[in-house]
Amino acid sequence: MGNILNQAKTLKKNSAIGIIGGGQLGRMTCFAAHAMGFRTVVFTDSSNSSATFVSNQVIVADYQDKEALKKFASMVDVATFEFENIPFSTIDFLHQYVDVCPNSQVLKITQNRLLEKDFLNAIGAKTTEYSEVKTLQDLQKGIKDFSAAILKTAAMGYDGKGQFVIKSENDIAKIWPEAEKTLATNQLILEKFCPFNSEISVIIARSIFEEIAVYEPLTNIHKNGILDESHFPAKVSEAVKNKAQELAKKIAVEINLVGVLAVEMFVIEDQILVNELAPRPHNSGHFSMDASVTSQFEQLIRAISGLPLGSTKFHSTGHMKNLIGDEVNDLENFYKNQNAKIHLYGKDEVKKDRKMGHINIINY
Repeated sequence: MGNILNQAKTLKKNSAIGIIGGGQLGRMTCFAAHAMGFRTVVFTDSSNSSATFVSNQVIVADYQDKEALKKFASMVDVATFEFENIPFSTIDFLHQYVDVCPNSQVLKITQNRLLEKDFLNAIGAKTTEYSEVKTLQDLQKGIKDFSAAILKTAAMGYDGKGQFVIKSENDIAKIWPEAEKTLATNQLILEKFCPFNSEISVIIARSIFEEIAVYEPLTNIHKNGILDESHFPAKVSEAVKNKAQELAKKIAVEINLVGVLAVEMFVIEDQILVNELAPRPHNSGHFSMDASVTSQFEQLIRAISGLPLGSTKFHSTGHMKNLIGDEVNDLENFYKNQNAKIHLYGKDEVKKDRKMGHINIINY
């Protein structure tokens, strides 16, 4: 296989990195890019989002505004995105003018749970059992087959949004009226409930020159469908750790990744099921900012700019704690902890379930 991009090249210092999306992941990507001597241009549909306060230049426009996208492309040397809930047609359009990493096909697959699970199973990466739900009859049949399951929107859902837990056939009547409304604009997928031992994630980077760097897995703990903490080292065996890393490598190659990919997995004894893919820096990778040689954000910049990838070695153990909603008001307790590294996202309004920042607790 040759170079992934048609004109793969290492960017010069002071080149411009384009970031599509203005959230906290874009913000932290800007910090990493600036530290490495690059400029940043953020394209967002929100004028006061986190990344807009730290980027060299900002374009505020709809994600399907072609004139604004052309302007953005003319201002950058390469582009990436910091969240999946943008039309893949936007990335397709930009590809005419500038390289976007990852590409639109990666986005298309990973922003739709049905396409994602079809892809994973096609390459031999096991997932939980699933089926598409188009009608009430589909749901009823699925629950008979799976017993307990989770009904989800196929696209645009995150942090537990757009999900319905179904523990028995008796729950169907309660959730179907609301679930049915989404079928006008979204697909529905039914996933068999998976009684896993733990949930882990692996962050992997692949560069424009096909170099691969994979981080060791972390154990994730969720609360109300939102990631609460990520712990390193992961509480799994050495065999599971190695299997998870090799699986992440296989996925990165098969999907033709350029950039950073988070692979979320369920661990059941010594078996691994892939839960979700995220083709950008991931919440569970934030611990790398203070505990590894190369953060996931620096790794992203290295991957898309043609620089050699950095070491993924963790030099410290500990955990990442998300600050969700009004948890950010407890900052004084973290300031008292000498081993706490505090990262706030510049959001002025505290909302329920909103990620306001995170804390990395380092064990030296």
